[in-house]
Amino acid sequence: MNKFSYNSTQYTDYRPNYPKELYAYLQKCAGNGLVVDCGAGSGQNSLGLSQYFKTVIATDLSFELLLKASHLKNVSYVQSSADQLPIRSNTTRLICIAQAIHWFPLNDFYREVKRILQPDGIIAAWGYNQAVIEPKVDEVIKKIYLQMSSAQNPSAERQYLYDHYKTLPFPFQLISSPDFSMQVDWNLHQLIGYIKTWPGLLEYEKRFGVNLVDEREGELFAAWEDPSNLKLVTWPIYLKIGVI
Repeated sequence: MNKFSYNSTQYTDYRPNYPKELYAYLQKCAGNGLVVDCGAGSGQNSLGLSQYFKTVIATDLSFELLLKASHLKNVSYVQSSADQLPIRSNTTRLICIAQAIHWFPLNDFYREVKRILQPDGIIAAWGYNQAVIEPKVDEVIKKIYLQMSSAQNPSAERQYLYDHYKTLPFPFQLISSPDFSMQVDWNLHQLIGYIKTWPGLLEYEKRFGVNLVDEREGELFAAWEDPSNLKLVTWPIYLKIGVI
């Protein structure tokens, strides 16, 4: 997505990877066949999909982000908007959207989903929000997040994310799914690198001339104690999956 192009290298380096259990579940639901990864960004999700499916087409509006993606034999990268997918009709078994569907023009995108999916094809959209580490650290991250969010213009797109996609329009037959989460062992430097990938932070700095991470850095160090220590960072994933 163009929204993330400004920071593509950091986005690639510090965004967590989705769990293999999620991909195994998607393979069980969809079987083998063509998979389309919409809003693929720099290819974190495409990489995971490539290990479970034979053919993946990854699309994103940002050419810069796609250039950062790994070169994989079974993944093709195509610059494309979500509402004009360069995919033939009735050819796709699975459409995935990781941390991106809330930015799409939903009516037009869903029209494309119904066009390219085969009968009984699967659409899976998922996202994540705040990481869970330990109370002292979580509290500082929450301060940064709330201050950033308070300056953003209210929008339906952001609200879908804040609501964990519970209010996201989804005109498909829902499938009950297990719970998934991402987990990594990170030091403080890695956590700060991740926080700096939040698009809203750049918007805040442009508007107010304040870097919220730098402003709270002392609190983060105090909460973490030894910055070289590794801590378990967990992001609960919220998944909407349906059949056409």
